[in-house]
Amino acid sequence: MRDVLVFVLILGIVLAILSLLAYAVITRSIVLGIIAIIIGGLLFLAWTTDMLLRLKEYERAVVFRFGRFVGVRGPGWIFILPYIEDYRIVDLRIQTIDVPKQEVVTKDNIVLMIDAVIYLRVVDPAKAVLNVDDYKKASQLFVQAMIRDLIGSMTLEEVIGNIEKLNEKLKEELAKIAKEWGVEVVSVQIKDIDIPPGIKEAMHEMMIAEKEKQARTQRAQAMKIELEAIKDATKDMNERVLLYFYLEALKKLAEGRATKIIYPLDLSTLARAISQQIGGVVPAEKIESDLKKYEDVLKKVLSSSK
Repeated sequence: MRDVLVFVLILGIVLAILSLLAYAVITRSIVLGIIAIIIGGLLFLAWTTDMLLRLKEYERAVVFRFGRFVGVRGPGWIFILPYIEDYRIVDLRIQTIDVPKQEVVTKDNIVLMIDAVIYLRVVDPAKAVLNVDDYKKASQLFVQAMIRDLIGSMTLEEVIGNIEKLNEKLKEELAKIAKEWGVEVVSVQIKDIDIPPGIKEAMHEMMIAEKEKQARTQRAQAMKIELEAIKDATKDMNERVLLYFYLEALKKLAEGRATKIIYPLDLSTLARAISQQIGGVVPAEKIESDLKKYEDVLKKVLSSSK
């Protein structure tokens, strides 16, 4: 709809100029003829050149007159002198620049494929045009070089464990030079790190081994605590209590097996072994006597548990 209105407006102006020129010819008015020619010439220039520019809110025009910088114009409608002034439009919005994936060798000779992304915006359009040919390309190449330098001085383990610090370092270094380009660096992010498959598998196996080591350590610590607790708890136990725990142990050993009880040793040998284990607190003869006394009871208990 807008294009139609513009076309109608231009057509109306052209018809008005032609009418004025025809009237000047009929009335032989030189002044009207000159005015019609001037208006027609301006309309022709506006149509064939960028004499009138409409800049959006986020656009600015860096203007040159005979090659010399004369200022920054916009937003809105601006007037450019045809064949006298030239301009370059600069976008002030945040720009996203992809840093292509590149091969980088770490300090421990691991070959990685790394790419990144840069977010920046122009804060000084004049510097962005006058001080650098292409601030986007310059930023991209600078970050590529920085990635090679930083990763080359780190081991693979350091790289993986310090991604955030790497991002901050890249942003900091790029911001130092981008300031002269009239550019503000919003963020620099390492997007992806491709690790060779063999190295990935080795890292995975190391991680599993480390977790197993931690699990074994935790189990050992738990067993140590349990043994210390048992040691403390058995300090004041008499021979009857120890015998009870022995019978309970036999019961547990018998669970899931036949109801027939088979002692691992004959009673006398077993009694001596138990007496030695509890430091001779209870004589072997006493333990053997108790075992004989409770043998039938133990059989009944084990049988009923089935």
